[in-house]
Amino acid sequence: MTISVGGLISGLDTNGMIDQLLELQQQPIVTLQKREAAYQVELTAYGSLQGVLGSLKSAMEDLDSVSDLTSFSATSGDTDLFTVSAGNTATPGSYEITVTQMAKVHKLTSCGFDDQAVGGGTIDLTVGSGSPVNISVSDTDTIHDVAQAINDAEAGVQAVVIFNGTSYFLTISGQDTGAVNKISLIVDDVDEADKDILGLSRLFYNDGDGSNQLLNTQTAADSIIEVDGVSNIQRDSNTIDDVIEGVTITLESEPDPAETANLTVSRDTSAVVSKINSFVSAYNQVLDLFEAYQGYDPDTEAAGVLLGDATTNSIRNRLNANVTGMVSGVESFDRLADLGVALNAEGRLEVDSETLNTVLDDNFDDVLQFFTQSTEGSEGFAVRMVDVLEATLDSTDGSLVVRTDGIQNSIDGIEDQVERIEMRNLAWETRTRAQFNALELLLSDYQTTGNFLSQQIVGMQNLNNYISNRG
Repeated sequence: MTISVGGLISGLDTNGMIDQLLELQQQPIVTLQKREAAYQVELTAYGSLQGVLGSLKSAMEDLDSVSDLTSFSATSGDTDLFTVSAGNTATPGSYEITVTQMAKVHKLTSCGFDDQAVGGGTIDLTVGSGSPVNISVSDTDTIHDVAQAINDAEAGVQAVVIFNGTSYFLTISGQDTGAVNKISLIVDDVDEADKDILGLSRLFYNDGDGSNQLLNTQTAADSIIEVDGVSNIQRDSNTIDDVIEGVTITLESEPDPAETANLTVSRDTSAVVSKINSFVSAYNQVLDLFEAYQGYDPDTEAAGVLLGDATTNSIRNRLNANVTGMVSGVESFDRLADLGVALNAEGRLEVDSETLNTVLDDNFDDVLQFFTQSTEGSEGFAVRMVDVLEATLDSTDGSLVVRTDGIQNSIDGIEDQVERIEMRNLAWETRTRAQFNALELLLSDYQTTGNFLSQQIVGMQNLNNYISNRG
C-alpha cells in the first residue's frame, strides 16, 4: 500500500501514515467479524430448525396416547327435546331416550303489597338441607327493601318485585334445580303472630304447613328420563352425565306427554384424520427447512448455511428412519405408508385420504396400537417420534442446544479477540501519534537552530567582506 508524504516540518503526512497503518492493523478484525457473521447466520438457522421441530413435536404429542386418538361424536334424534355430547370414555351405540320431566327450580310468589312498610321481624330462609340464613327486616322496610335484603344474603335464591299496575308482588326463585332444593321461609314477626296475613307473616312458607302465605307457583322437581327401557331415572339437574358412560345429555324441553328420540354415539375418526394431517404438515415444514439450509444450487454455486453440518444430518437421518421404518407387533400393518401416509416423488409426506379412512374404519384398534403402543423395543410410531424429538430439543443436553452453545461460545470468543485487538490498536495509535508529535517538535527545534546558525554565518561573511574592502 502506498503511503503519502507531506507536512510542514518533516514533510511527512503523519496522520495519513497512521490512518493507513491502522487500516492494515484492522484487517484481522474484519476477518474475525466475517467469521462472526457466518456464525450468527448459522445460529439463526438453528433457531429456525428448533422452531419447526418444536411444532412437529407438538403434532406428534397429539398422536402418542390412546386418549389423544379416541374421540366420539354424539347426535340427538330431536335437538328440541335434548342435546348430547360424548367424551373419550364413551362407547359407540344407539340408545332410545324418553324425556318425562325436566328438573325445575322452586318458585314462590307473595300476595300484593303497596309501597308502604311491610312490617318488622326476621326471616330464616333455607334452601334444601342447607343452613338457615337470617334476614332482618326493619319496621320501615318496603317489599323492595325485603327483596334487596334477600338478594344481599346470597342464600341461593333470587328475589324480584313485580308490579301489576296496582300492587307489588315478591317472587322468590331458587338458583338450583331438583326436588331437594325446596325453599323455606320461617318468619319471626314483631307482632308475635308468625303465620297470619298481617305484617311480615305474609312471607311465611314452609312445605307441608297449611298456614303458608306465599303461593307455590313452581314445585322444585327432578328431571326424569328413561333409557332403553330403564325407567324413572331421576336427577336434580337437566344436564345428565352419569347415566351413559362418557355421554352428557342436556334436556331442552319438557314434552306433554313424554316423548322419545334416539341418541347415537359413533367414533369420530375425523379428529384422527385432522391430527395426522397436522403431523404431515409439520413434518413437511421440517423437510422444507432442511432443503433450504442444506441445499446447493450448481448454477449460482450457492450452498445452504447448514450444508454438510453433522448435527443437522444426524437429526434428518433419525427422522427419516422413523418415518420409513417399521413398527412391530401390530397385526394389520407395520409401516406408516400402510395407513396411506408416504413420501411422494418430491420427497414430501402425502396423505392418501381414501386409504387412511378405510384403515380407520376397518382397523381402528390397530391404528391406535401403531401410534401409541409403549412396549419397549417396539414403541408406536408417535411414541418413538416424540422420544427422538425430546432428545433433540432437550434444553440441557439435546443435540441442538449442544451445537448452538458451541456456536455461541465461538461468537463470544471472537468478540473477545476483537476487543483485545481494538484495545491494542488504540494503544498503538496513541503511542505512535505521540512519537510523531515529538518528532515534529524536535524537527521544529532543529529548524530554529539551523536558521540561527545560517544567520550567524551570513553575518560573519558580511563582516569579512567589509574588512577586506577597507584594506
